[in-house]
Amino acid sequence: MKVNFLNIHDLVFLLTSLECLLLAISLKVFPAKRDQPRNILALFLILIAFDLTATVVVWNVELKTALINQTPIVISILIFCLLLEGPALYFYLRSLSEKVQVRHWKNLIHFVPSLITVSIIFIFNINSVDWQPTTVIAGNKKLAIAFVWAMVKLVPVIYVIACIYIEYKLREMLKQVYSSISILDLKLADVVLFGYCMHWLWSLLSYVLEGFVGPVISDKLGIFDNYLMVILVNSLFAFGLINTRQLVSPALTIIPSKPIPESKLALKVKAIEKGIQEQKLFLDSNINLERFSEQIGLRPRDTSAVLKVHYQSNFFEFINGYRVVEAKRLLALPEYKDETILEVIFKSGFNSPSAFHRFFKRNVGVTPTEYRKQAIADMKDDV
Repeated sequence: MKVNFLNIHDLVFLLTSLECLLLAISLKVFPAKRDQPRNILALFLILIAFDLTATVVVWNVELKTALINQTPIVISILIFCLLLEGPALYFYLRSLSEKVQVRHWKNLIHFVPSLITVSIIFIFNINSVDWQPTTVIAGNKKLAIAFVWAMVKLVPVIYVIACIYIEYKLREMLKQVYSSISILDLKLADVVLFGYCMHWLWSLLSYVLEGFVGPVISDKLGIFDNYLMVILVNSLFAFGLINTRQLVSPALTIIPSKPIPESKLALKVKAIEKGIQEQKLFLDSNINLERFSEQIGLRPRDTSAVLKVHYQSNFFEFINGYRVVEAKRLLALPEYKDETILEVIFKSGFNSPSAFHRFFKRNVGVTPTEYRKQAIADMKDDV
């Protein structure tokens, strides 16, 4: 008698896992302005791939009696991936606007829930058979399984809320003149976040309804939950196909296709330098590429091209670099020692404290307060 080892759901999940791995590889291969967001998104996709593969191994009827399902290994991989998807997405969204120091102790805290949960799985020797709702478990092991289920369903919801907040901040930053966030990157983040939210909100709903519906409906809710991840992955794949040219272009468009003649380049650089050194346009908190170009007598595309070729920078990085220099100057002046950091922020041209602190720490290596203390100390030593 012929037996189908994999049902249609298993095949879909395994094919989606393979698709995740292919997308992760493509993110590593395609050039990008910044590597960290792509690397974290690739990690997110790899976690989904292992999540879906482990799901097939755990829930496949033919594999229930397999030796691998008699150990905590497979269920640990499944839970570990499920609980790390939230932090991975959270770090991905943050990395779109700042360099995330993952090894910092504040960021390492995000790994604690997954480590605690997996530890409990091994301590109580919870295997894939124990994980099945039809398996009768009693005592402390039953409480441990209930705790693991709660962690899997509730912890990701916290990251849904955190990621929505980060997404909101990214959009607010995009409205500001200091933002250097790519609109395409934000659209990609929208796709990932929306799919993730739908997946985990449905997952939470399934968890809440589990005690009120029969096993057949509960099983269908769980299957649809996994299909939401399938939809997310395929949406990412479609997004990549539609935007292939834009996704691979950032690292390829640093140098314009038509080089600017040296004679004209020198004049345009002189105009930009005048706008910075004499007109001090960077102190205008509402300055943007168009207004800056109008003030110095250049077309916006010419200004952008010169910044890329001569300064190896974009407009927002260029302007904020001079704002940081001005902030350093003000922080080091004795007559400004009683000025608050907030006052220095606005006097140096920034219109957002968060943007100021991000650029200052990245460019200088210390916080504004630390820089001011060091500058005052150096001044006393010189006296």
